Amino acid sequence: MHAEIWLSCREQARHILAECAHALRHGNSAPLNPQLSRKTRKLGGARISQGVTPVYSVRAGSLFFNLTLGFLGRLLEGSPGSEHYLMKALPALQTAITRRLEEGSTGQELFLLDVVRDAAQQGRHGMAREIHDRIGSSASLALRQLELYELTQNSSPPTDVRLSSLKQAILETLYTTRDIVTELRTRSDSTRSLQVALSAFVTAMAVEEPSVEIRVTDPDDLLPSALCDELFIMVRECLRNALAHASASRVTIDVEVDAHQARAVVGDDGIGFSPAKQRGNGLASLHERALLLGGEVTITSTPGAGTAVMLSVPITEENHADDGPGRGTGD
Repeated sequence: MHAEIWLSCREQARHILAECAHALRHGNSAPLNPQLSRKTRKLGGARISQGVTPVYSVRAGSLFFNLTLGFLGRLLEGSPGSEHYLMKALPALQTAITRRLEEGSTGQELFLLDVVRDAAQQGRHGMAREIHDRIGSSASLALRQLELYELTQNSSPPTDVRLSSLKQAILETLYTTRDIVTELRTRSDSTRSLQVALSAFVTAMAVEEPSVEIRVTDPDDLLPSALCDELFIMVRECLRNALAHASASRVTIDVEVDAHQARAVVGDDGIGFSPAKQRGNGLASLHERALLLGGEVTITSTPGAGTAVMLSVPITEENHADDGPGRGTGD
């Protein structure tokens, strides 16, 4: 286990240095790498499943920063312009480390989201078993007994209409039970897990003010689990920005899903800002994530008039690929 952790730390360090070098050469942060982001998230989830808390990741990032800073100091000692170079290198190094820590933290949150989703699925499977074993079995037994009763009667008189109606009612109960059991066993219930995960994030932030209202609407459960993860990351980032910077009294989150797209609006009644003049790493990352999913982000805000961030992401067959059989686009 220690060797595996050491190898993963070394790989993360290489990526951090590569991003730092890119920033120094080109004057801006390296573009978001979806494969690397997924890998870092997976690593973060693996760590929390092993009982390694996020504080150790922060300590590792701090240690790596100090070691790199010391190495650069010794390397550039006595060189002309060394202080200027260090002043450029330090922000780039900090940004690269922060990005890795954010992705790792996201992986830990997604691991908890999976726990919620699995718990909901286990609950549905247990309900499916109960319905099948109790209602389904009882209805099947009643149907068999009714058929045996019919066999014992004289077949020459016309069949009792009441018996035919009763038999039809039992058959309909069996069909309905079968449909309910199938639905319970195949649904992923991403909508519910997204609502629970966002609520859990608000609870974890110990938010007393502003008030946060969350509404996720997906009556046909069309949100694929993979897209649910990405949507959670983006909405959480919007919510985090609102809580940290908006000075709002109320924040609302509205997510609506149909067969073709998922739309989310995060609004607040806070101090607002000028989107054209303010574009931090968080907003840039938000736009990058949406673009990678084929979606878009629209920010409406003016100083003193609150902010609304609108996310729109298409639902495609590729989104459903990881959901397995039983899930579709609703067409």
